Amino acid sequence: MRGVIKQIFVDNWEKFRKINKGKIRANIDREVYKMINCGSLDNGFIEFKCENCGEIKRVGFRCKSRFCTSCGKKKSEEWSDEMVARLVNSKHRHMVFTIPKELRIYFARDRKLLSLLPKCSAKAIMSWFRDLNKKECFTPGIISVIHTFGRDLKWNPHVHLIVTEGGAGEITVWRNTRHINYTALRKRWQKILLDEIGNNIKSRKKEFKRLKNELYKRLKNGFYVYGKGEIKTAKQAARYVGRYTARPAIAESRIKKYDGEKVTFVYERHEDGQKVEEELDVFDFIGKVIRHIPEKHFKMIRYYGIYAKNTRHKNKFFKLVDEKVAEFKRKMNNWQTRIVLTFGVNPLICEKCGAQMKFHDIYYKNKSMREKFRKKIMNENKKKIEELMYSYGVIKGIIRDKIEPLYV
Repeated sequence: MRGVIKQIFVDNWEKFRKINKGKIRANIDREVYKMINCGSLDNGFIEFKCENCGEIKRVGFRCKSRFCTSCGKKKSEEWSDEMVARLVNSKHRHMVFTIPKELRIYFARDRKLLSLLPKCSAKAIMSWFRDLNKKECFTPGIISVIHTFGRDLKWNPHVHLIVTEGGAGEITVWRNTRHINYTALRKRWQKILLDEIGNNIKSRKKEFKRLKNELYKRLKNGFYVYGKGEIKTAKQAARYVGRYTARPAIAESRIKKYDGEKVTFVYERHEDGQKVEEELDVFDFIGKVIRHIPEKHFKMIRYYGIYAKNTRHKNKFFKLVDEKVAEFKRKMNNWQTRIVLTFGVNPLICEKCGAQMKFHDIYYKNKSMREKFRKKIMNENKKKIEELMYSYGVIKGIIRDKIEPLYV
């Protein structure tokens, strides 16, 4: 059902806002309106023109919101390509670090705590690698992606990681590490995360201390860590990374029915792999979807170890994907190429005469940028001509029909 999520919000957002006045985060309002108006010509557009027959095609600006299913998917693909281009030529492992249900409420109350998930999971992995050899202090590469939703749209903060099966040492250039002790990782993850939450929460500290002790008693093997997803090739990496990069909480394809009052969507249950259909009141559906919109400028993707930006290992290893291939993919990632690859249709072929349309103008706030720049250039050139004429007059000594001295 193409465009159904946008239609759900177009139909119901204003009423939802009135019912929940004062309860909606400012960034949610901003992102929803961006998504609703995505592609509207009122927000500006690019104009293409056929030089053969004069036909004009206008393409509205996109909202570039992570909440928009169209723009979010595009952004997810771009991030996926960027991350795969960073991977070194080593086997990688896909890991998932989870938290108990009792802790979820703390991340809902204070969304800044979400940054602890990638930080603490990376710390657990890196400390285990370094303990392999204290002298070598092996450093792996880690890319982490924060997720706040489960397949059923419930609030379920966890973190997905792509981790190298090996690390760079202080003396040894690289050491492969096939076996990772998940029992040790679980216990480290549990301790590091609980300590960090305790240090960062601003209220209900006694309540959290009691919960912390209960979790240690009940979960003696630590918090659950999954790590069986082995990544050997660039193609596998792209699939894994693309699946778990920051994206909208639900894809259009999962919505099976919307009748104005109810929304029916499908998801695959983790426990048994069975497909489940769930029907929700439209306002309940909206509430479940918008709670996963992150705060403005909050980074859902983090890099650690040899994949950190300011690392001395940055250009030390061969990449999983050739840099020329990665650069070519970046250049090909444009609006026209994506439509050709997705639908097999060139959007810039004139529908009237079949000729190739060319870029003609950009309109922003109902103003032509071509006309704006033309006037700007004309004014600048006019000033330059006046300056040149004045300089010429000074050199010739002829200003205002009289001789003026060159030096006073």
